[in-house]
Amino acid sequence: MTTEKSIFDCVEGDETADPDEYPLGLPTKIRPPRLFRDGGFDPVGAEVVAVETHLGTYGMGGPGFFGVRLAGGQPAEPRWLVVTLWAAASWATLDGDLVLEEFFEPERAELEAAGRRFRSIQASLLGTRLTAAECTDDRLALEFERDGARQRLQIRRDGLDVPPWRGSGQPRMLGPGESMRDAVVVSESGYLWTADDDDDE
Repeated sequence: MTTEKSIFDCVEGDETADPDEYPLGLPTKIRPPRLFRDGGFDPVGAEVVAVETHLGTYGMGGPGFFGVRLAGGQPAEPRWLVVTLWAAASWATLDGDLVLEEFFEPERAELEAAGRRFRSIQASLLGTRLTAAECTDDRLALEFERDGARQRLQIRRDGLDVPPWRGSGQPRMLGPGESMRDAVVVSESGYLWTADDDDDE
C-alpha cells in the first residue's frame, strides 16, 4: 500500500475460497472491481440490503472501506457500491451529521460539545431506496428515501465537513492528483483485497 495515496487499488476476492483460512476470499488479479464512473450499473431505485463500514482486507487487517449492497438497480442482481478510502465512513456525513460507528466515545463527546451531531449509518440506510447518485472529482453524493423521508450521504475530497484525523491532526482529504471518481467501485462480491502498486507482476 502506498502511503502517499488516500485511494486504495483493490481486486475481488474468491467467494469459493476456504472460509476458515481466508474469510474474505483469496485475492485474484483477474477480477478487479469496476469503477462506478465507467458505467454498467445504475443504482437508482435499488434497495439497500446491507451496509458495511469494514469492507476490504490486506491480509492482516482491513482498510475499513464503506459499502452498501444494492438490489434492484440496473442490472437488478445485488452488488456492492464501495468507497475505497481508509476508514471511508469517517469521511462521510449524513445530512451534515457524522457517522456514529466511526468515532470512539471520547472523540464523540468532544465533537458533540463542539456542536456536531452523530447518526448511525447502519440504521439510517438499511432498507432505504437509493434515489440519486452523483460522483464527481470533488465529491460523492448519494440520496436515499424511506417512507417519504429523504437523507443525503456526502463525501468531499477536501474533508472540510468532517474532523481531521485524530492522531495526526491532518485533514481527511485527497491528494492533488486524486479524484473521488477513482474511489468508488462496483463489486459483485464485496470481498475486496487491497493491491499494492509496487508489487511485482
